[in-house]
Amino acid sequence: MSNMLKYKGYFGSVEFSLEDRVLHGKIQCVNDLVTYEAETIDSLQLAFEEAVDDYVETCKALNKEPEKPMSGTFNIRIGSDLHKKAYLAACADNKSLNDYVKTAIEEKVADKKEIHFHFEKRERTEVFTHEYFATSERETKWVGDVEKGTRH
Repeated sequence: MSNMLKYKGYFGSVEFSLEDRVLHGKIQCVNDLVTYEAETIDSLQLAFEEAVDDYVETCKALNKEPEKPMSGTFNIRIGSDLHKKAYLAACADNKSLNDYVKTAIEEKVADKKEIHFHFEKRERTEVFTHEYFATSERETKWVGDVEKGTRH
């Protein structure tokens, strides 16, 4: 979320208006619409922090919960081809489509990046018989694969 402002556990959007020549945003995942604006990135961060502090203070005075709870369900539009591919992939993994999509999202948002290396060592084979001698070698093969997530 590098295009999001962060402060005291709250997140804010960063947008701009070419027409007004101003930066603006809103606090994400709260129960109300809280916006801020500024002319520079540094001043936008300060405006965001002031908006968060003011919102938390206002909620406290009103004895109101500021954070918006997520329901845990949402609809997505992915098109019929991708829907079919996801369904068939889920079936191949012996999972429901819901579990398959949930796992895919978990892997995508995971903070940890795993790097997998597979090593194959050089093999030297020598064959001796009465009148025959043969040598063969295989080179070391290095294969690197960078994956994000925890799937193995």
